[in-house]
Amino acid sequence: MKKQLLIITASLALVPIGELSALQSNSLMSKNEILITKNLSHNQDYDSLSKSGDKKYKNKDYRGAIADYTKILLENPNDEYALFQRALSRSKSGDHEGAIRDYSEVIKIKPDNYSAFYNRGLSKEKVKDPYGAISDYNKALSIKDDHKNARINRAWAKSDIGDHKGGIKDFSYLIEIDPQNSYAFYGRAYIKETLGDHYAAISDYSKAIQLDPDYYSYAGRAYSKGEIGDHKGSIIDYTKAIEINPKEGYGFYNRGIMYDLSGNFGEACNDWIKASKLGHKNAEKRADRCENTANFKNNVKDLLSAQDF
Repeated sequence: MKKQLLIITASLALVPIGELSALQSNSLMSKNEILITKNLSHNQDYDSLSKSGDKKYKNKDYRGAIADYTKILLENPNDEYALFQRALSRSKSGDHEGAIRDYSEVIKIKPDNYSAFYNRGLSKEKVKDPYGAISDYNKALSIKDDHKNARINRAWAKSDIGDHKGGIKDFSYLIEIDPQNSYAFYGRAYIKETLGDHYAAISDYSKAIQLDPDYYSYAGRAYSKGEIGDHKGSIIDYTKAIEINPKEGYGFYNRGIMYDLSGNFGEACNDWIKASKLGHKNAEKRADRCENTANFKNNVKDLLSAQDF
C-alpha cells in the first residue's frame, strides 16, 4: 500500500496544476459513481427479497418468506417492514414466540404501531398468555380506538379469564357504534350463554341470525333453546345449522340429544351415527349404543321367530 501511494504521489508531481485539478475531479466522480452503483444494487436486492418474501407469504410458503425477510434483516436489523412481515410469517407457521419477539422489535422502532400491538396480542393468546394479550389489545385501542378486531379479541380474552362482564361490555360497545355487526351480537350471545342467561343469549343469537344467518349463530341458539327445554325449537335450529354446514358433527350430535330427549330414539341414533362418521368423538359411544341396541333387537326378533309355539 505504501508503494502504491508513493507512485501516485510521484506521478502527481509531474502533472501541471490545471490537469491535476481535472484528474482529482474525475477521481471523485468515479468514487461517487461506485457508491451510487452499490446503493442501486442494494436497493434492487432489497426490493427483490421483499417481493419474493411477500409472494411466498401470499402462497403460504411461510418458511421461505421467513428466509427472505431474514436476509433483509441481516443487512438492516431495524427494517420495520421486514420485521413485521417475518413476525406474521412466524405466527402463521406456528412460531408464536418468535413472532412475539419480532413484533416487540417493531414496537421499539415505532411505538405507535397499533398493528404490531394487536398482532402481538394474538400471538400471546396462542401461547396461553391472555393477560398479556389484553394488555396489548388495550395498547392498540389506545392508539386506534376504532380498531374493531382488537376490541373483539379483547372481549374474548376477557371472557377466557372469567371477566365475562368485561367481554359483554366490549361487544355491547361494538353494537352501539355498529348495530349491523352480527359478530358482536354472536359474541355477546355466547358469553351470556356461558353465564347461563339463555333467554338473553337467544335474543342476541336471533339478532345475529337476522343480520347474517350463519352456522354458529343457529347452533348457539339451538343450544340455548335446548337448555330452557324448547327441544322442538332446538331441533329446528340444529337442522338449519346442518343445512348450512353438513360436514360438522357438532350439529348432528346435539340434534341427536334433542331427539332423544323428545322420545325419538331412532332419529337420535341416525344423528349420532352421522356425527360419529364425521369424527365427533363424543358421538362414538352413543353410536355404538345404537348399533348394539339394534343388534340386540334383531337377535331377539330372530330368536322369537325361531321358537315353535
